[in-house]
Amino acid sequence: MTIEEIFNECFDIETEKVTDELKYREIEKWDSLNHLKMTNRLEEVFDIELDMDEIIEMSSVGKIKEILRGYGVEA
Repeated sequence: MTIEEIFNECFDIETEKVTDELKYREIEKWDSLNHLKMTNRLEEVFDIELDMDEIIEMSSVGKIKEILRGYGVEA
């Protein structure tokens, strides 16, 4: 599963619209509750454990990819 597919699943957004520039709250469904659902899904899919600071820093798709790279995930 890719980040784009996770965004599709959590935020009901077409995978083609998931770009590095997409930011938190830029789409209606990316609110605080769905943000936590998304981070939980990232942890499940990529078998990682994010810390709270990283979860808070996840303000865009590009930032999410940067954080995941720190865990050896190329997304």
